Amino acid sequence: MSNLPNESWATKAGQDMTNEEVDQARAHFMQQGSNGMEGEWLRRHGLPENYGD
Repeated sequence: MSNLPNESWATKAGQDMTNEEVDQARAHFMQQGSNGMEGEWLRRHGLPENYGD
């Protein structure tokens, strides 16, 4: 797994994260060139997980 920062979201499953934690996790993974958390982020914004595929 990638080198996760010492953030509250790093030890939680997606469904257990707050909306803010999901936003932070998505930003972290996008910065690394990964789409980790994208499905959860889309779901939280009312979009299907495969939106944009």
